[in-house]
Amino acid sequence: MLRLLSRSLPTWCRILVVLLMALEFGLLGLEAAASQRSKRPGQKVRQGVRAAAGAGRKQATARVRKAGKTSAVARATKKTRGSSRRRVRRSRRARPFAITALTLVRDSSLGQGARYAEYRTNGRTPIVVHALVLDRSIPGNALRLVKGEDHTFGLERLADMAQRFSSTSRHTVFGLVNGNFWRAVRNTLIGPCVIDGEVVEMNSYKKWSSAFFDVRNGMTIDTFSIRGTVSFGATQVPISTVNHRDDQGVVVYNQYAGNTVPYVSPKQIERAFQEAIKDTVFVEQDSTEAALTQDVLRQEIARARRERDAEYPMLKIRVRYLRSPSVNVPLPCEVLSADTGTVTMPIRGAVISVPRSTFTSGQIPVIGDTVRILYSTNVAPQTPFMNALCGTPRLVRRGVAKHEALSEGSTGQRFISHALARCAVGADSSGSKLMLVAVPADRPERQTVGATLQQMAQIMALMGCREALNLDGGGSAGMVVGADHVFFDGQDPLTRRVGLGVGVVKLSKILRGGTR
Repeated sequence: MLRLLSRSLPTWCRILVVLLMALEFGLLGLEAAASQRSKRPGQKVRQGVRAAAGAGRKQATARVRKAGKTSAVARATKKTRGSSRRRVRRSRRARPFAITALTLVRDSSLGQGARYAEYRTNGRTPIVVHALVLDRSIPGNALRLVKGEDHTFGLERLADMAQRFSSTSRHTVFGLVNGNFWRAVRNTLIGPCVIDGEVVEMNSYKKWSSAFFDVRNGMTIDTFSIRGTVSFGATQVPISTVNHRDDQGVVVYNQYAGNTVPYVSPKQIERAFQEAIKDTVFVEQDSTEAALTQDVLRQEIARARRERDAEYPMLKIRVRYLRSPSVNVPLPCEVLSADTGTVTMPIRGAVISVPRSTFTSGQIPVIGDTVRILYSTNVAPQTPFMNALCGTPRLVRRGVAKHEALSEGSTGQRFISHALARCAVGADSSGSKLMLVAVPADRPERQTVGATLQQMAQIMALMGCREALNLDGGGSAGMVVGADHVFFDGQDPLTRRVGLGVGVVKLSKILRGGTR
């Protein structure tokens, strides 16, 4: 263009054109500068980041800082760094490691064929493992279940449970762990439970597994269910529930239901009494009259609670066992009475509660009649079982350490994958050695952690279990050896009350068949 100007225009024109062009470029430069100054800082930062993207992350950061950090970028950067740190913490907490070895820390003999051992697993943060091992082939060694407060709704701390059972049964209790999961509020056990042949809880739950023990304490783990029937002559009726009424069906109450049917807890009576006594005037000068009046008040409260119970109008048939009870064996019973209202629990017997519509006129059993109660299992129906407990999931099957939580209906990730306190029961390949194992929760001061379900399965396999079942854990987990709670160096400060204890004992008397 400059050549064209030099050829076709005179000198003064060329000078004028050059001046005009310079003026135009200068104005354009001022406009660009003003435009840049009017832009928001955030836009300037974004332009700097885009321009520096190809030059690498370090240069981009430098240009952003030079241009001036905006609050939006600062928040985004802070959020990214914070989330990154949170991801690291979560992965560190949830990262499982395979259990490949157990190191023996402590081993002590509790009696012939019974021992307690403490182990540490491999891993930078190991898992503490407490184990009770019992050789059931030695006469007198046995596994026993202990119901909290000896009542279907009872809860009790393991240490208190062990002490009470030892003093009342006169058996030597080597150790105890918690057993079945249980429902809050009602405090009933979840899944089947049988104690010395008496069915405490009959109905199964989801596809949970159970461990059933025969008369010689041989253990079978499977998806058990119990079906109960009562035969009144030619009439056979199904049992709906045991020891608590959930519907209008037939209910069988035994010694674990209390001393009366309907049963009213003394604790409930005492709470109601304390409320009622506030509005009651006693004669202060006569302590005998006051005590008598208070006793009558308690009786009236108990009576009122029973009468409002749905059980009250049912026909209750009191029976006495004619032989020792066990599952899969018919139990003949002699009828002692049949009445409505409140009835007492017979010694070595039961109360069969039925709606009156069950019988037509003249069919109601009378004193001296014989009725038969039968509880039968879907698995091994020919085997007489004496004890049973329920848990979930199965941890070891035929020597393979693999939990079966999903197939049994348990899907909670915390229950499956978090490092928690756990308890389990298992048996070796011969079936003669029974093992009760407990893992405490995280102990940061000792640099130990709890176990996931799969880790618990690996631990039970390393202990030598061919079959193993997970029991209630978390806050309910615990183990008492003698009078000491092993989780707390012998102390039992504020441990949770549980519904069922599983113990290894030395029987005070050995009868034919190896049981007391």
